[in-house]
Amino acid sequence: MRLVRNELYATSTGALQPRATDRFETIPVGLVFRSVGYRGVPLASVPFNESWGVILNDKGRVLDPGTKQPLVGEYTAGWIKRGPTGVIGTNKPDAAETVECMFEDLALGAVLEPAHPEPAAADALVRQRQPSFVSYADWLKLDAIEVAQGRAQGRPRVKLCSWDDLLELGTGSSRHPSPA
Repeated sequence: MRLVRNELYATSTGALQPRATDRFETIPVGLVFRSVGYRGVPLASVPFNESWGVILNDKGRVLDPGTKQPLVGEYTAGWIKRGPTGVIGTNKPDAAETVECMFEDLALGAVLEPAHPEPAAADALVRQRQPSFVSYADWLKLDAIEVAQGRAQGRPRVKLCSWDDLLELGTGSSRHPSPA
């Protein structure tokens, strides 16, 4: 396997980006697994930057691709906001930045005003658009299962890694229900 050493450089916005140098290292290997990396995927009708694999945004406010102005009531956080950088702890200040923007927009009155703002309407919309979802109550059940499985192995938890397992154990349903 031939590796290249990267160096970091500051872009015009101050963000750090890697670039290849002319220094290489060759390591003899018999097998290679690619296990690092993540690429965001677009959602229908949500502005997306294909080259970066992130939702088009400024500090978490989703931007209109044509005008580069914030879309009222649309926000993002985490890797889909900034790309696959940082560790779990990086998400906290990242999310705080987005929430700060939400509060700023609320103070300015730049918020959505849905025709049916009651919680039951939001629940019905989620169930209509994504019938296979995990609620907070389901997550609490999954959390208890992961912690119990971990305790049995002397670990803090054992993560459930497949959507089918998450849905079956968390909600009692299957992502791909069998035909009746």
